[in-house]
Amino acid sequence: MADHKYGGMGTFQMLEQSKNRITRQQSSPVTGTQNWAATSANIDLKETYHQADEKEDGSFLDFVDRVLIFHDASDIKSLSLESRELVNSSRVNSWISASIRHNIEELKLCLRWKTQPVLPCCLFTCQSLAVLKLSMDWALKVPSLTRFSNLKTLELKYVTFSDDNSTQHLFSSCPMLQELALVYCGWKNLKTITICIPTLKRLTIDNRQGPGESGDVLSCVTKIYAANLIHLHYFSWVMDDFRLYDLSSLVEASICLSEDPEEVLTPRVLRFLTGIFNVKKLTITIVTLEGFDSCDEDDWKFGRAPSCFASSLKTVHIAHFDKKPIEMRFIRFLLKKARVLERLTLHMWPLRRDSEEGVKQQQQQQQQKVSNQLNKLPRRSKGCVIELFHAEPVFF
Repeated sequence: MADHKYGGMGTFQMLEQSKNRITRQQSSPVTGTQNWAATSANIDLKETYHQADEKEDGSFLDFVDRVLIFHDASDIKSLSLESRELVNSSRVNSWISASIRHNIEELKLCLRWKTQPVLPCCLFTCQSLAVLKLSMDWALKVPSLTRFSNLKTLELKYVTFSDDNSTQHLFSSCPMLQELALVYCGWKNLKTITICIPTLKRLTIDNRQGPGESGDVLSCVTKIYAANLIHLHYFSWVMDDFRLYDLSSLVEASICLSEDPEEVLTPRVLRFLTGIFNVKKLTITIVTLEGFDSCDEDDWKFGRAPSCFASSLKTVHIAHFDKKPIEMRFIRFLLKKARVLERLTLHMWPLRRDSEEGVKQQQQQQQQKVSNQLNKLPRRSKGCVIELFHAEPVFF
């Protein structure tokens, strides 16, 4: 790792990856221009100063120019750029084009554009690119000629989707995609989004802090077709129309749904669980359950229990367990219906480290009391083990 400082403008780091290190060959005493050589280089450039200057003439951007312009003829395996300085689209496009000329395989951009960016067309047809991670608080403009023939991982963060057609075109142009993450994206321009990717194995949709209004995602019809999906992680407002098709390979699902606490969410949550009919490991947050109505669990307005409860579900994690009546009703319902359940793990809020010893003992006694109550509940799966922890779950 090398630290570089330029005239008080701030400090940034160039992270030199283990085997294929970037090395400085020579420096001009007049201009400070540096020539760089690398073999299958991994270039990771990230600003580390606390607050970036609002001008584009910062030394970090100049340094990125030099690293890429003076790079020799060897390939660039990966390029990661992260900066808080405002940057022109043309400058970023020159960096992207340079990396593509060097057969880039992994590209990560976390930048602040001055104006609406129009990414270069060569990015959307790059044959060597296997990983693309893009963080930008702007609309994503997808050209008509788009074909990511070798892309395995796509992560879009803070991106606003422009319209149904271009968004659909983007997803349908990734025939080899295995991992897709849509994080804090803006959905307000969409009426319908269809993700139909047979090769997809991991899907993450996280809209808990999206830049758009919370109603954006609620008004969008979402259809997921992914026969080979193994992991599904979904954190968002509950969608009015979220449809899951042919998820027969699904092994693990993590779900956090929330909305107006005055609205009964029982049918929506159970409909979602029905869509993951073959899941074996389920993680769910208490906030997802808070919308369940107060009827007895045998009279909930959902119809029959999700089929995964009867046939495949072996492990359930419940985050932020707080012993509320609605939580206990769901647990009783789960234990009655889950025929092959092997383990139910409940994560309570962690104990405060600064708590007095007497308070800690009282909390531990309360935990033991709750644990005893839970273990007395009738269960369909006689071998099911119930665990209770005062710890923040690692999966959220």
